[in-house]
Amino acid sequence: MSEPIVFDPSQHPPGRAQGLLSSLIVPRPIAMISTANADGSVNVAPFSYFMPVTGHPPLVAVTMGGRHERVDEPKDTWSNASRTGEFVVNITVEAMAAKIEAAAIEFPYGVSELDILGWHTTPSVKVAHPGLAESPVHLECRVRQVVDLGDDGVAFSTVHLVIAEVVCITLDPAVCAGELKVDPQRLRAIGRMTFPQFVRAYDDALFTLERITWEDYRRTGLLPGFGPSST
Repeated sequence: MSEPIVFDPSQHPPGRAQGLLSSLIVPRPIAMISTANADGSVNVAPFSYFMPVTGHPPLVAVTMGGRHERVDEPKDTWSNASRTGEFVVNITVEAMAAKIEAAAIEFPYGVSELDILGWHTTPSVKVAHPGLAESPVHLECRVRQVVDLGDDGVAFSTVHLVIAEVVCITLDPAVCAGELKVDPQRLRAIGRMTFPQFVRAYDDALFTLERITWEDYRRTGLLPGFGPSST
């Protein structure tokens, strides 16, 4: 057996450390976040440092960069979310896949991503920011807590961990198989792998494992994915 490769983050630049983390913690769901700018135009950007937190209250967490890499100005998504306390997570699906990286471009303020991407908005139910019509699922979010992390002014370091409550979810019935049961084959979600690769979370990428309780195991002696227990 080969000796493991040891990576000590303190001996490498921040970009390499983040790149390695991003290539190992995969696949990651992609939150395509939409917000309204102060002038009423709509900003769109993808975030794959994104996760569910808890069900009561229903919380999600998103890591948002605070500053543009190109110019020393606040990033639009963070600026809008911190100004209004709201944003919309649009679940990224196959119909949006080809334009994910285009949406990540740091367009100058005033340039409409929607015009360039050819996407369209749909009104939200409880928040002021619109959702994206191209996504079948919208999580309307209100900011609950912000944790500032990293070293100020260091690339790949300074971020805001935004914890937000999901105050409303809208679902296209086309992605559901029964009431409030999302069918992954219909949802056709896209995930982020190591740059520049993505993954399609449907068709042959899916497999099924049953979940049993301890009582079921004690009664049957069987574990999902195993034959009869030898104990």
